[in-house]
Amino acid sequence: MSDQESPSRQSGTENLSKGFSGLTGKRAVVTGAGGGLAQATAMRFAAEGVKMALVDLNLDGAKAATEKVNAAGGQAIALRADVTNAASVKNMFAEAAEYMGGIDILITCAGGFTVYGDFEDLQEDDWDRVIALNLKSVFLCCQAIIPYMKAGGWGRIVNLGSAAGRSMNGGKAPAHYGTAKAGVSMLTQHVAKDTARFGITANTVTPSTTKTQRVLNLLTPEITEDFIRVTPVGYIAEPEDIVGLIVFLSSDDARYITGATYDVNGGRLMM
Repeated sequence: MSDQESPSRQSGTENLSKGFSGLTGKRAVVTGAGGGLAQATAMRFAAEGVKMALVDLNLDGAKAATEKVNAAGGQAIALRADVTNAASVKNMFAEAAEYMGGIDILITCAGGFTVYGDFEDLQEDDWDRVIALNLKSVFLCCQAIIPYMKAGGWGRIVNLGSAAGRSMNGGKAPAHYGTAKAGVSMLTQHVAKDTARFGITANTVTPSTTKTQRVLNLLTPEITEDFIRVTPVGYIAEPEDIVGLIVFLSSDDARYITGATYDVNGGRLMM
């Protein structure tokens, strides 16, 4: 669809295109909403007519994302939750369902790590924290949302993995992060297998290094150069390079896709 043909671009929703089927009126929960990838996803959902609950441990980050979505003509609410805590997750979904009248879509963007480092230097408490944030959080969110999707007879779950959980090529990410993200793909397959008969699909999207603020805080010129060197397309991804697939997998166009892992890495994995 060209710029001239896109109604969402004509209406000022920040150069966003509309075009996937069955999304208008759907209700989504997006975790990690303070991050750049979640916010870019939320903006695409807004262009598609999806109502949202944007969730982050940092409520200010969730509110900033919500304000951006609502200013672009979308409809969203900001919620605070610790996605590594079962009670917090359960309460968040109950609040989101009350606001939206149900939940159809889950996008798990919460995750990350704070320091590059060698395996032998990892500390136990940091291992536990990163595994909880990147893997346990996905388990808790998927388990808690399934009853809402069963009730509606339809559901889309898209979990964010990482190239760090798929390949060591050009790898800089630490072992606990890569291990957690590898686990996300297998966990998602179990969710997909158990829920397919209820009209629910579950898939994993595994981006390579993407220019979110968290990642930019970690990158040095040397690391950036190394990443570009092992990426055939020759540049580091922007959030907008990733979100089209996330939104597609959330739509009716992807109804026959479940249990899959999709690599979005500029060709890095093939090298």
